[in-house]
Amino acid sequence: MNAEPLGHVAALWRFPVSSMAGERLERAKVFASGIKGDRTHGVFHAESGEIAYPGRDRRWSALPRAFSRLGGAGGLEVSLDGRNWGRAGDPRFAADLSAFLGFPAAIRAYAEDGPSPRYRRAPIHLLTTAALRTLRAVLPGSVIDERRFRPNILVETPEGVDGIPEYALRGRRFRLGKVILRGTIPCARCAFTTLAQEGLPEDREVFRALLHRFGRDLGLYCEVEEGGSLQHGDAVLQPEPAPA
Repeated sequence: MNAEPLGHVAALWRFPVSSMAGERLERAKVFASGIKGDRTHGVFHAESGEIAYPGRDRRWSALPRAFSRLGGAGGLEVSLDGRNWGRAGDPRFAADLSAFLGFPAAIRAYAEDGPSPRYRRAPIHLLTTAALRTLRAVLPGSVIDERRFRPNILVETPEGVDGIPEYALRGRRFRLGKVILRGTIPCARCAFTTLAQEGLPEDREVFRALLHRFGRDLGLYCEVEEGGSLQHGDAVLQPEPAPA
């Protein structure tokens, strides 16, 4: 691996429940399946079994304003306001969530023989601050925040780096701390990026810009080639140059 740094880990994110806000971590264990506890559960219509799809169906559009995290003992905890937390399996929360959405809803764990996620592209989603700056330059009146894009890893790149440098990692192995990833494909975006979250207003211009100026993509999906521990501040090393 080349010792030249691309940047450093500025933030680590875990989203225990798909479509709900997640939790920012100081350190994380990374396995072949991704960050431990990430996107293990989903929100479903309690009667039809339909999975939440906030970016396409407005019935689910409030979900990004709710929160999920793993408690100290590793149990899934959820909140509708970010202050009052309860267990995901508590019937009282199911009732509150249903009232919040306006129809019967339930949180269910994904399983091979049970509910499955709407899509599963890759175990890790990486985004650089350079990519955010590039989008911000196109949309100076919008609030461009990493939470709109739900990366597992946000890489801080030097101020002079422009464009979307993570695309240079496609098909390449690179190291972050004790972890080795391989970049695969750009992350295709949907209207989820426009939805309101805590501190972020609804903004339909975000997806319009992604669609018309960025080919709908922003950020990079990655496979985990060697797992390990990762923490805030770890260097992200560029891969060695490809053979001539």
